Amino acid sequence: MPLDIGFYHCTRAPAAEVAVRLSAKVLESGGRLLVVGERPRLEALDKALWALVPDSFLPHALAGGEFDSEQPILLAETAEPVNGAPPHGAANGARLLLSLEAGVPGDMDGFERVLNLFEDGSAAHERARLDWKALGSRDGLTRSYWQQNERGGWEKRG
Repeated sequence: MPLDIGFYHCTRAPAAEVAVRLSAKVLESGGRLLVVGERPRLEALDKALWALVPDSFLPHALAGGEFDSEQPILLAETAEPVNGAPPHGAANGARLLLSLEAGVPGDMDGFERVLNLFEDGSAAHERARLDWKALGSRDGLTRSYWQQNERGGWEKRG
């Protein structure tokens, strides 16, 4: 099965808010998630996962702790395994990787799906264009482009 890479162009809501919603959906389905991004974004997401969904806490942790492997949602600066994780995939066993305005990582071994979230007009938006082009000729993956519509949902555009 080819690796599925989705490019999600956040035009109506901030990427961090979209990441919280997606995290909740992953947990509801019983899945695990690795979120990668720059440290300041991850720290802001850490706080949002505590408070953005009313009456709910989404169990998660910043990578580097003793219990990374037990976290359903792990926030890390890279997609590389940490704390004795298997050689491929995430330290928490996630097969779903969400890149929060950090572009498509070079090493995606062990993941079934990658979600690349980026905000309109940001540096990550420009990087997404470059990543899209670079991945166009790569075997063993599929890519799709999604954009938020006026109602806040997603429309597949490519």
